[in-house]
Amino acid sequence: MKSILSLLLVLSPFISKADAASAAPHSTGMFSIIILVILVLITFVLLYILFTLKVFLDHAKPNASAEPVMAGFLKKLTDTVPLDQEESILTDHVYDDIRELDNNLPPWWKYMFYATIVFSFAYIYYYHFNENGQLQIEEYTQELAVAEKEKEAYMKLAANSIDETNVKLADLKGIEKGKGLYQQNCAACHGSLGEGGVGPNLTDPYWLHGGGVKNVFKSIKYGIPQKGMISWKAQLSPSAIQEVASYIISIQGSNPTNAKSPQGDKYEGED
Repeated sequence: MKSILSLLLVLSPFISKADAASAAPHSTGMFSIIILVILVLITFVLLYILFTLKVFLDHAKPNASAEPVMAGFLKKLTDTVPLDQEESILTDHVYDDIRELDNNLPPWWKYMFYATIVFSFAYIYYYHFNENGQLQIEEYTQELAVAEKEKEAYMKLAANSIDETNVKLADLKGIEKGKGLYQQNCAACHGSLGEGGVGPNLTDPYWLHGGGVKNVFKSIKYGIPQKGMISWKAQLSPSAIQEVASYIISIQGSNPTNAKSPQGDKYEGED
């Protein structure tokens, strides 16, 4: 049991390396090698358990005959001393009438140790001298770049999904963008400060088609054909309409000079 636990401790760094290798797209070859090594080590463990079970059964049934081929293979693999010859490897250490045996280290264990040495050189070469191997910092940088692209794609998708039912006020940066879009597309009818002109005043609390960011978004998106205002959904993206609507909400109460008289009903809802 102690040998099995020790083997598991030896296996643990290989398993963690396998997890790290599986995360890197260029580490498929090394990952396959690690898996192969782990499978070989597991095979050794199973053989060791099989041998232990066989010894136990042979001790329980001393007359039972074993297959010479399997017995010879297991003897070479484990280098154990038969029970009737254990007197030859007894030591002078006695603890509570328990004598300690001076068994050799099993060959399969030594071969496994030699294999780890060979593997360490392969590992060092692959990750430190080969262009395909990626260290943690390189993997981290690459994953950040991938995540940034995924974020951009998500933000683009999220921006296009904005409509009059879920639109929210934009942040300060978005409002500043909305100001530029307003001056470019809306100032001709509503005045550069929102004071009104051909179109109504946008700075007072009175609205012809509802105030608040959702109603303003809807008016910009679909237009007011009966008043001569075109639909802007073909010219502006949903996120751009959100920015313009947010800018219009931000100039509420600014009281510019030469403001047009209020029109419509007073809006008292929340933005």
